[in-house]
Amino acid sequence: MNVKEMLTLPSFAGSDVIAGEDYLDNEISSAMILEGADIQNWGKRGQLIISSYFALMNLDENGLGKFFRTMSTIGIGAFAIKPGRAVDEVPHKIVELCDDFDLPLIRLSPSVKYEAILSDVLGHVLDSNLTLLNRFYESHQHVMALALKQPSIPYILNTIKNSLHTEATYLDARRDRRIGTDAALAEFTGYSFTRRDPSPYQTHAYFDAKLLYTEETRDALAIRIPSSDGVDYYLIIHGSASQLSLVDTMFVENIVSLLQIEILKQNAVKQKLFYQNNNTVHDLLLGRFTTRERIDSALTLLGVDRCPCYQLLLVRAMLEDPSDTDRQDELHQAIRRRLRSAYPGIVWYVNGDRLVILHNFRSELSGIDVNEVQRILEDLHASSTLPLFKHFAVLSSTVDRYNLPVTNNEIMNAYRFFDDSSFENVTLRFDDLGIYKLLLAADDPSRLNGLIDPRLQRLHDENPDLFRTAVTLCEHSLNFHETAEELFLHPKTVRYRIDRVREVYGVDVRNSDDFLQVILADKIIALSRKG
Repeated sequence: MNVKEMLTLPSFAGSDVIAGEDYLDNEISSAMILEGADIQNWGKRGQLIISSYFALMNLDENGLGKFFRTMSTIGIGAFAIKPGRAVDEVPHKIVELCDDFDLPLIRLSPSVKYEAILSDVLGHVLDSNLTLLNRFYESHQHVMALALKQPSIPYILNTIKNSLHTEATYLDARRDRRIGTDAALAEFTGYSFTRRDPSPYQTHAYFDAKLLYTEETRDALAIRIPSSDGVDYYLIIHGSASQLSLVDTMFVENIVSLLQIEILKQNAVKQKLFYQNNNTVHDLLLGRFTTRERIDSALTLLGVDRCPCYQLLLVRAMLEDPSDTDRQDELHQAIRRRLRSAYPGIVWYVNGDRLVILHNFRSELSGIDVNEVQRILEDLHASSTLPLFKHFAVLSSTVDRYNLPVTNNEIMNAYRFFDDSSFENVTLRFDDLGIYKLLLAADDPSRLNGLIDPRLQRLHDENPDLFRTAVTLCEHSLNFHETAEELFLHPKTVRYRIDRVREVYGVDVRNSDDFLQVILADKIIALSRKG
């Protein structure tokens, strides 16, 4: 109840409001007799404080000011003084302080007993709480009966509309997905949420919402729906019902819990489907389906069996900040959404920081374009909502459905061959790798060691630092300053090392043949090591 309703109780007959008349809507949820000025230790929001003024008589002006400021901070609902014992009239200073701190001040009848006031106030609160408890039970029973029907989100929203007589919208903030009982109200172009202070019986987070439409801004109430997937979901209640009564609040609390169950159920189904598809794609790529019938069945299950052509795209997304590890899935989802909007016929396999996309398409004209992939990834690099990352991507050749393991070998070999610091944030096509494909085609990468120039093999074994300097200089087209910057050396040190390579090992990187030998030696060594 509020102060205005409290004043109608029998024990307040003959009482007067002598300050704070504009704040009679303050909530009263309990009552306490003031025995000491240490209200900060026991005061609670919504209390009626009853006093004879005896406990305040020894406070000076500063002490009284501090006491009333503390009451205001706590959220005390009203202050009542009973004249007769300590004072015959309420001191004028108390009236001024109550006006200053927007606190209703009630002068009680000198004949009223404290027991009568406590009995009336607490009895009314208990009766109200009992009524609310009964209503909550009824609401809970109704919502639980609804839960047994396994309702969809639109069905739940219509239940809200029928119960609160207002429109409601469900918002998935990450995907900007809206479902509403009124399509026009769900089509807001922007929104802002301001967190409300917690109120009784509210266990979820409530927000004052500003919804932006083409020609106007509307107020609404938004309640966050808890989830386990890191996505922000909200129930938005439009119109006048955004100011809820306690009974309606209890109903909304139950509904939000029901929506939470529905979201958890949907996420569980998605997770199960994700693992099923992930394993199926992985098995296809490794050639674990041994008959054409099983391959056909797997592709049908994945929904990528309509067209004759297949490609694989490997994207490795490496987070720059180790503390962002828990956001790897968020990054993969963003990449998948962008690629799926450009190439609808895709499924994927995820392993750590690697995302492998299987694309089913009709002809070469509708295959994946590496330039488009690079543009998409660069856009994601520029996104302020995603963690910082580096990428390496490689696209396979085109095959039919029965040769998918061939494409998997292509992208994995290219990944092992080129995935180092010199190939950050690039997208390659396997078909464009030229002579490198001869190296990648080797069944046993270690057998390629015989192709390494003996001078470079000795350089690598005896002086790895000089070898790495020569390789880096070649990768930077003989630019000494860029090489020095990458290796954190002075350009003169780089020149000294290159001179040592020429003098001791007879390798001159300015010679085109030696230049090529250095690049090939590095790639063969890398391939042998990762193979």
